[in-house]
Amino acid sequence: MPTCTYCDRSLEAADLVRHESGDLLRVHCPDCHSMLGTYREPGRF
Repeated sequence: MPTCTYCDRSLEAADLVRHESGDLLRVHCPDCHSMLGTYREPGRF
């Protein structure tokens, strides 16, 4: 279970806000909008 480092809220993965941009996936906290991570999706190279 991820925890937002800004507002200290524990979140379920399904609750995270996701944005896809090209081959990148960015996720952020739904409450404070703090960025939690940027990931490359496997198989999208």
